[in-house]
Amino acid sequence: MKLMFARMPVMCLAFALLASLIYTNINIANAEVEDFRIGIVDIGSVFEKYQKRIDLDQELKEQEKAFQDEVNKKRKEIIDLDEETQLLDLGSEERGNNENLMERKNVELEGYAKFAERQLLKKYKDFFENIYQEVVRKVEEIGEQEGFDLIIKKEEADLKSGQISDLQFKIGIRTVLYHSDSVDITLDVVDTLNASYAKEKG
Repeated sequence: MKLMFARMPVMCLAFALLASLIYTNINIANAEVEDFRIGIVDIGSVFEKYQKRIDLDQELKEQEKAFQDEVNKKRKEIIDLDEETQLLDLGSEERGNNENLMERKNVELEGYAKFAERQLLKKYKDFFENIYQEVVRKVEEIGEQEGFDLIIKKEEADLKSGQISDLQFKIGIRTVLYHSDSVDITLDVVDTLNASYAKEKG
């Protein structure tokens, strides 16, 4: 018992020191949090309002239409040739020549359609990669210039989905559940991107 009473003052001193350290750390942490700047960027909104993205998207749609027009043209040639062939005598040399030509044109059409699809997919992929990298670089610039410590991506999830797996995915990718308007820098990012693009075009 004497030994226990002898240890009590030492234990009290240890607890007092520990409490003091914890209190000091909390104060330091609070001071750091007060100076900590966080920004939120709605990536979907940036993509939607970035003029360069709009212009490039229009270019790709025109390219897609040109490919589709060419496919339709080749398909019509085959249909016209087939109608012409049906009027020729069975077993005639001319009919045989037309059938061979149709086969070649079908192969050409299939090859061209695959080529066009690959070209479009590559262009869309490169397009989105480049736009995303530009957005990230601009966010980094704003972060450094404005003194942000952390900028978080925000995405508004459209939860209307027929598939449970799609719904789970959309919920899973959402990173920000709440933020005040004061930390949302989406419009700053859009305005800066559009200003840079206007200079680039000019």
